[in-house]
Amino acid sequence: MVNPGQSPAYSTSEMLHPYSYTHSNGSKASISVSVQSAEPHRGRHFEVAHPRPDAGPSSRAAARGIARVASRAPSRNTSRSRSRAHSHTPHRSAVDLPNAPHLPTTPTIGTPGSRQSGALPNGSIVLSAPESIPSVMLSYTDYEEAIYPVLAIPRYDKFPTISPDPGEWSLMPITTHFIPAEDVPDDWTACIHPEGRLYFYNPRRRIYTDCDVREPRTAALLDVFARRIDEKVCSQDLTLPDNYDLVLFFEKRQYSEGYNWIYYCADHATRTLFWVQQCHPVNDLEINDITALKDPAHIASEIEARYWQHIEMYPHGHEISPAVYTELTGMLVFASVDVLTSMTSTVTYRADDVHRMIGLVKTAKSVETTDYAIAIVGRLMNIWTHNRFLNFHGQTHARLGRDQSVYNTIKPRRTPLIRLLAPLFWNAPEVHLRGLEKIWIDGIIAIIPWSGFIGKLQDEWQEFVLYATVLLNANVAFLAIPSVDTGDGTISAAQISSYLSIVTSVGGILLGLLLIRQHRVKSKDTADDANKFLNSHKHEMLGLETLAIIYSLPYAMLMWGMVTFLVAFSLECFGSHNKAALFLTGGVWIAAAILVLWTVITGWESGETPMFANYKQLWAKLVSRHADVTEGQEEVHSATDVSVKERRKWWHILPSHAFPHSADPPLPTTETREHSPRPTV
Repeated sequence: MVNPGQSPAYSTSEMLHPYSYTHSNGSKASISVSVQSAEPHRGRHFEVAHPRPDAGPSSRAAARGIARVASRAPSRNTSRSRSRAHSHTPHRSAVDLPNAPHLPTTPTIGTPGSRQSGALPNGSIVLSAPESIPSVMLSYTDYEEAIYPVLAIPRYDKFPTISPDPGEWSLMPITTHFIPAEDVPDDWTACIHPEGRLYFYNPRRRIYTDCDVREPRTAALLDVFARRIDEKVCSQDLTLPDNYDLVLFFEKRQYSEGYNWIYYCADHATRTLFWVQQCHPVNDLEINDITALKDPAHIASEIEARYWQHIEMYPHGHEISPAVYTELTGMLVFASVDVLTSMTSTVTYRADDVHRMIGLVKTAKSVETTDYAIAIVGRLMNIWTHNRFLNFHGQTHARLGRDQSVYNTIKPRRTPLIRLLAPLFWNAPEVHLRGLEKIWIDGIIAIIPWSGFIGKLQDEWQEFVLYATVLLNANVAFLAIPSVDTGDGTISAAQISSYLSIVTSVGGILLGLLLIRQHRVKSKDTADDANKFLNSHKHEMLGLETLAIIYSLPYAMLMWGMVTFLVAFSLECFGSHNKAALFLTGGVWIAAAILVLWTVITGWESGETPMFANYKQLWAKLVSRHADVTEGQEEVHSATDVSVKERRKWWHILPSHAFPHSADPPLPTTETREHSPRPTV
């Protein structure tokens, strides 16, 4: 039996998911933006029923989220997982394709009792059954199918495949024309997308579809589908725009039998999509990249982005006005300047890539009448308009830097696990956790900082493996000293400490090699891959703390290996009866310890490693003489508090000329730096 949208040579048994967004952009390797899903089993906040039976999980291409691969071309997006609440339409049933009775045609214009189509771009066009398929007409009343609104057709998630077996055919004499689409109905036109996909366009009705209308039953079902939309328009007495497209598609259910009837309309005057039924933005349309959707204005940029996605997916029959080229060029020029002058720009492509896009737009304008130019402009407008949506463009709470969270939620406190392990692991887990939190804000990840973060980790792990190897050799050489291993069967404290150093060194080497192998290609992942990776490693209670602890293991093992080797060496030195060696070694040991502690304390005070920030605050409260000052008295006693703190400085007991910089004005505090303007380069 032939299914809608599928020719006899195709099989839908193999459905791959090459991209992770409903956006048709470039190759998967170029995906540059990804957003954490807001749906129940993939991230957060919405408990959603499934409106389209077995629509199947699919992901959305990253070029329209916030994580981007700026080192590569724009990325293709495929459809997201369809897990939404039931739309305001009747419950659907599986679509089967029986040999049904003849489908009655709509009366022609001017005939008594005729009605014009309310679902077609022009009211003077009549919805009639295609004349090319009278032998398989389907009864209109036999298909009480529910129709479902979508933002995009899942072209890159659900596509037909073909059998590898060759067909039986031969070339006729003097064959000079090779038509890719034969047996197309008279009222349909076969169009080839610049990427190569064959789709169909009905110029009389302004209908686009990815379904194969060469199959008579599919063409008849599309006619029934259009009539169903027309019926909804008439029943609600809706007034439709003058210039719009209608896109229809039969989405095969993943598990059960049948197809979901999905559609959307694109209005060219307002550059938006619309539907002929009430629909929820999250449950029905799956606009769940951000959660703070307070009113319809918040999804305006996303709806426009999907309009441009429509232009990209169906370029035939469309034109790009000079005003659009001007607008796109302005967006790209500003983005290029912004990424050059700001370290935290929300632009998620590198400056060189944005500059190349500007040149490509100028080149596309020279061939503006071709489908290639229309698809290029649609793709770029889709990417940049969707980026505006993710950053709340046009709102008072717009995101101005990629390290800025727009939600007023309270940052969760560190769990006891990382508080306990951070000091034991030399505070490395806390450093890695802060790094992960900086690049994954509001469930949005940008591929440029992600690539930089993973690249730095790779370099660090390689260095730690090298250092651990050197330390392992040092321990072996140390144990070979006759005075360390006397050979009488006794094991000294120095030997035990060296054994511990060997174990930690080998452990650090193994951990480093494993992490390097596991993350060797992570820096080249798409934004969606990075988002999936972080989501899969985010614990329900611990968050990303476990991942940060794992990332810190090579460093922690190396540091403990160094400490235990130093202890072993010191025990061997201090076990000597030579007083000169003892005093000399002890003096150097104390000096080295002071320098190390000085470096660590400096790191604490600079805020780079706030491991003991809570302990310092607790100590300050215990020793402060004004800890019981009420909130209303803080201003009165602020000067006294400062003087008390100044008197507690240990260097105040020394002459002032000993520390000439002690009277310098204080540097800006952390809070002052956070509220200062963004640094420029």
